[in-house]
Amino acid sequence: MCRDQGLERDDRRGVTPVRIIAACFFLGLLFSAPSLAGEPAKAEYEPTSNYTPREVRGWTVHVNHRLLEDQKELGDRTLELLEAKLYDITRMVPRPAVEKLRQVAIWVEFAHPRHPCMCYHPSREWLTENDFNPEKAGSVEIANAATFLQWTHEQPSMVLHELAHAFHHRFLGGYENPEIVALHQKAIERGSYESVLHWDGKTVRAYAASNPQEYFAELTEAWFGANDFYPFVRAEVLEHDPEAAQLLRKLWGQ
Repeated sequence: MCRDQGLERDDRRGVTPVRIIAACFFLGLLFSAPSLAGEPAKAEYEPTSNYTPREVRGWTVHVNHRLLEDQKELGDRTLELLEAKLYDITRMVPRPAVEKLRQVAIWVEFAHPRHPCMCYHPSREWLTENDFNPEKAGSVEIANAATFLQWTHEQPSMVLHELAHAFHHRFLGGYENPEIVALHQKAIERGSYESVLHWDGKTVRAYAASNPQEYFAELTEAWFGANDFYPFVRAEVLEHDPEAAQLLRKLWGQ
């Protein structure tokens, strides 16, 4: 879920309040480049063989070899934090939903040059066209281990945010889920997310206002954990957006 620092808030969180994370496919417009005429495109991504699969709290986690070798200290800290976040999710989210979330693989990179932190990959086609490993489709990626460690101070539910995107996309009928789309539209019409408190004390437009995907993921953070935009926690979701609270209960199986 880093939201960002200029590129995306994967899902978001950076020093600035702007989170342009959304799903990674938004970066396609920035980074896609045609190959030379007559020259086949070359895959620039690391092959899957460069990753070691680990089982972490029931999730399959593909760890870049550098985090197990020359960057092992960073890798150990990253995996320790990831395990803690996944453990929290197993405690907070209803078990049937957790079992679905465990079907979402997680990839952990040392420092991907084209992503600042974390994201969910909804499209195999986009990954292929933009020289990313297509096997990451339908998965969550920690694209920069050091940034993940840093940004989770301000975005403590970052992992939950990205898994919420996967849950929305894979298990709720896709991003066109009519109930989520309708509630997001109502929230926009009310203007209830146009000026809210951010964790740094500033008043900003909520990241939840961005689109239905971020609306669902942001409120999921507040519902089960803590968000960095108001509403920060469950009690505030109940007060600020009671219809969303009702829908979250339904969709997450509470």
